[in-house]
Amino acid sequence: MRTTSGPRRRRRSGVVAVLTAALLSAVVGFVAIGTAPASAHRLDLMKPDRAGPIVRGETTLRDLRGWFGPPTARKMIDVGCQQVIRARWSGRLTVYAYPEARTVGAIFVRSRSITSDALGELRMHTRKGLRVGDGEGKLQRLYPRARPIGHAQHTHYRLKEDVYGARLMAKVVDGRVVQLEAWPLEFC
Repeated sequence: MRTTSGPRRRRRSGVVAVLTAALLSAVVGFVAIGTAPASAHRLDLMKPDRAGPIVRGETTLRDLRGWFGPPTARKMIDVGCQQVIRARWSGRLTVYAYPEARTVGAIFVRSRSITSDALGELRMHTRKGLRVGDGEGKLQRLYPRARPIGHAQHTHYRLKEDVYGARLMAKVVDGRVVQLEAWPLEFC
């Protein structure tokens, strides 16, 4: 019977240590990917022209019905000098749609997550990671150049504006973000 000792045994234990470290690194890497921040997931991303899969000017009320079911409330309202259809889904999501084409003009997200049978759970957030329910301090840290516009017991922050003037905004009440909004430049 032959036993291994000396340098040969050390080499084997060194190889085992390297393989163990590599395996551990791979496992940690896979776990890290699974727990990546929400900002890494484009389907949940909110921008001036979209809220996840909902794209202003493209998504129709029919698309929304397919994703989220029928709206819980629907009504014609005046916004500026134009009438729009306001459709709501259980206080979590509201859209304003143009009556002629039934395409979405503005999007209001009022919940940290919106569940869809077709799309799964959407954990809505801005590119910098702001979500409904976050504090006003976090908003100000993430968007230091956003200036508050206060009226009617709440404050709006314009977070981002695209080249066409569409806006990504956050509504704050009592120090908490209660709504993320994607607005066109204007409705008239």
